[in-house]
Amino acid sequence: MVQMILAIVIIALGIYVFKFYPFEKGNVMNLVLSAIFIIITLICKRFFTLMIPLFGLESLKVGIEYIPLMLAGYFLSPSYAFVIGLCCDLIGLILVPTGFPFFGFTLVMILVCVIPSIVKASSKQLSEKIVQNLVIGLILILGIGASIYIYQLGNFKVSETVITLTQSQKLILISICLFLTVIFITTITILKKRISETEAKEFSIWMLSVLLVEIICTLILTPLWLDIMYGLPYIVSLCVRVIKECAVIPIEIFIGYTLIKILKRIFIRVERS
Repeated sequence: MVQMILAIVIIALGIYVFKFYPFEKGNVMNLVLSAIFIIITLICKRFFTLMIPLFGLESLKVGIEYIPLMLAGYFLSPSYAFVIGLCCDLIGLILVPTGFPFFGFTLVMILVCVIPSIVKASSKQLSEKIVQNLVIGLILILGIGASIYIYQLGNFKVSETVITLTQSQKLILISICLFLTVIFITTITILKKRISETEAKEFSIWMLSVLLVEIICTLILTPLWLDIMYGLPYIVSLCVRVIKECAVIPIEIFIGYTLIKILKRIFIRVERS
């Protein structure tokens, strides 16, 4: 039943993006870029991804495969992004078989690529200040929300083991979340004062894309799929991922934006030649 619902969601998303963001006819460059991003993503997924055991299950993924997917969505339209995400998931299953495919993870791969594309397309009508406020708001919600979530955690059960977070452990985790939130917002504010308004909006769009991808895909959907597939309690998986995201999000933002500037220069040179 879950598989059927997920398949319907994927099909509905495909209909939406192809209806409102159709392929550009005769654009060979976009096809070439799509193929390149698929290859890079598969390489990162195969060789630069580490699965960390979480309470007996290899369920916490640490890697950089999301970065090329998000970059693909940033530079290409949602229709191309949808195909790239779908192809990366299907080809990945062929290269590294893991049993019967679960459409939940297929949806996640598609969303990782489609979200930045839709954000960029939609942001053309928004000012840089509005996009910046959205970014800062999401960072505050993530940091404060993570702190509240950790604070209210009590006893939770994994298999037959009851795990309890002490007050001192909670305090340490909350301090880390709030510290990283403050440092992140301060760093962003300082950096944006040193770049032009156009670059500032571009930077804000990328940050908003990364935040939405990580919140929707990593913090909401992935723990849900792990709970459905393996019985790993949602609350346990989410707790670990909240801490992980405080460190991962800044890395993805700054590495990704650096690559955006490099790729833009390459694309300009290719167009001129």
